[in-house]
Amino acid sequence: MNTNTITIKPHHFLDIIKLYGAGIDCFVPDEKMGHDFYKIGNIILNNKDISMSLTTEKDDICTPCKYLRNGKCSDGLSSIEGFSKKDIYNKALDKRIIEFFNLDVNRYYTASELCKIYYSNPSFIYSVWKEEDNEKTDRRYDLFVSGAKKYLLKK
Repeated sequence: MNTNTITIKPHHFLDIIKLYGAGIDCFVPDEKMGHDFYKIGNIILNNKDISMSLTTEKDDICTPCKYLRNGKCSDGLSSIEGFSKKDIYNKALDKRIIEFFNLDVNRYYTASELCKIYYSNPSFIYSVWKEEDNEKTDRRYDLFVSGAKKYLLKK
């Protein structure tokens, strides 16, 4: 990871803002998975001007994860009908976000800029996470909106 630029999956960025909306102001390491969600999350929460490039492949969060094999997530998935691997489902989510907002994987966004783009139409969450039940999607929506407001107002 370059300390001046983060490579991140679009859904990982949303997850960080969503968890910020849930009241997490400082992420801690996930020893079970071994990924860097905590590290990237804390960088984003503490630097709205951090430069980020988007990807549908492994990102700076995934790189040290114990499930990363040959550049792909090998973790299984049983909770989403039609998807048996997190890698395939996460790519579908990320492609939907990129298409919905016409994002460019060949350019850089600041964390603040990307948050504003997502916040410009938060109802996209319902189209992106269309396989989830409404209650779970409603919660994701509410927490993202809360987190985005809090993040964008943060000094």
